Amino acid sequence: MGIKENFTDEEWQKLLSIPYVVSLTIVTAAPSFLGAFSESKALLTEPPKLAASSGSDLVGILSGEMQSKAKDLIKQQQDQIKHDQSGFRSKTIEACTSASEILSKTMPDDATAYKTWVLAIGQKVAEAAKEHGVVVSEPEMAVLSEVSAAFGMSS
Repeated sequence: MGIKENFTDEEWQKLLSIPYVVSLTIVTAAPSFLGAFSESKALLTEPPKLAASSGSDLVGILSGEMQSKAKDLIKQQQDQIKHDQSGFRSKTIEACTSASEILSKTMPDDATAYKTWVLAIGQKVAEAAKEHGVVVSEPEMAVLSEVSAAFGMSS
């Protein structure tokens, strides 16, 4: 049985979308017109780079599938933001908490690798553009901390 078969279609879709959900939550936490381009570029380029060094089959499979579905996955999240901008952040944290439960269906090393990968993507997106003269703004740090806590990881 393959890794993907451990999950329902809904669970797999959630695991696929969370890296973009977290990244877009970071982008919207400290919006910057000039920074949006750099952060959006990082959102697209960092997942496969970071997946390659994760050593996790789960992360590798998810990353490959994310790349082929990137436009649709990102558009879904952008539509969610437009629909409920004020609630998007709390939904992101709920999704991360839910992902932690979903990841109990896989090996602990893969679960940890996934969480580490998502946080690393978020960190790279946050670092992609300076806001108010700092590399990672306080609102971006807060999102990363909330995601880390939702994943059950210390920040």
